[in-house]
Amino acid sequence: MGLALAAGMYGNYGLSAGSLLLGVVIVMYNAFSVVVLAFYQPGQSTDWRSLLKHVATNPLIISVFAALPFTALSIPLPSWVITSGDYFASLTLPLALICIGATLSVSSMRDSSQVALGASLMKMVTLPILSTFAAWMMGFSGEQLGLLFLFFASPTAAASFVMVKAIGGNVSLAANIIAITTLMASITVTLGIFALRLLGWI
Repeated sequence: MGLALAAGMYGNYGLSAGSLLLGVVIVMYNAFSVVVLAFYQPGQSTDWRSLLKHVATNPLIISVFAALPFTALSIPLPSWVITSGDYFASLTLPLALICIGATLSVSSMRDSSQVALGASLMKMVTLPILSTFAAWMMGFSGEQLGLLFLFFASPTAAASFVMVKAIGGNVSLAANIIAITTLMASITVTLGIFALRLLGWI
């Protein structure tokens, strides 16, 4: 969603710069997510060998590193690969959202409402404010700061539901967080962009 927002706000520049930023974000977020999920999940080994194995076998991280040679060497992909990839990309998000919607329940949302709401506020309010302010203090401004904010302020990715499901975590809580952050995004992103423009930072 961060990439879509970047493309919608900054056009080709947002798409190209956002794609580069997305590769870094995917590797960092997924590496940290694997470590956190393994550390807090009962019955999961937390020694460094096991954690490295989880990180190295993460499909999203593998896909980023597999794409690096093609980008660095400007190797074009066959049209059928791009077409197949577009088909898969069109299918994966709706299927993930269907699974998330099927997992949502009013009772689980009520039981874990404080945890889900707290995590969602941390993701959609606290993290964007602190991260964007830190980036501004480091000298980022204009389009670069705007792109960073859009990625920091994006809702929780639907892929996180798949990761939690695969490792045997609390899928109901994960689905609730994704749903809440997605609903909050339209408000928090709009207010954030308005505030940054009012401050003259972007």
